[in-house]
Amino acid sequence: MNLPLAIFMRHGQADNNVNRILVGRYIESHLTEYGKQQVVDTAEHLRNLPIEKVYVSPVIRTVETAKIVCKTLGMNYEVDERLYEIDLGRLVGMHFEEIIEKYGNLFLKFYTEEENSTLTTYGVESFASVKSRIKHLLDDIIKKHQDKNVLLITHLDPIKAAISILLDLKAEALYHWHMTNASLTILKHESSLYSLSGVNVMGIHRYINE
Repeated sequence: MNLPLAIFMRHGQADNNVNRILVGRYIESHLTEYGKQQVVDTAEHLRNLPIEKVYVSPVIRTVETAKIVCKTLGMNYEVDERLYEIDLGRLVGMHFEEIIEKYGNLFLKFYTEEENSTLTTYGVESFASVKSRIKHLLDDIIKKHQDKNVLLITHLDPIKAAISILLDLKAEALYHWHMTNASLTILKHESSLYSLSGVNVMGIHRYINE
């Protein structure tokens, strides 16, 4: 028997990924031309997989990704705010290196799930909060799509949250575990339990070239 899948897909490469700028939820950052091609490649891998539903984060780069995927699959998508990018508060618009220079590695501290004064002061959503909303979504999928495959198009940290729910990983491991743009992280579920089946799944040529 084929077990149903919850498939997380990170959006394709966007301008903010190239420029290393934190844009968060509300600053528009569109897919690059290469990012669009990444999504096309991944959509081809999904073409022959029966997918009942596609859920997507409301952010423009994930919506653009969903439009490409759904055109290939011949289906529609539904926006779900639980797949949102993390709320970066007042860190939005800053450069990655600028943050590290001013505050140290806040990105590593984010995954500790411990209270951090700088993150709290700047209004950054906690990783525990991200895990909570992703856990709620995964529970809903089991109820609503018990024996069906579901595609979830989202961002780096919601995918890491899904992995963290299943695996007892230290903050350092989560920090260093990169989710490639337009790659798939695949969860199987049986009897209300999830297992991790694949991470960074994509075309073989991308492993070589990226």
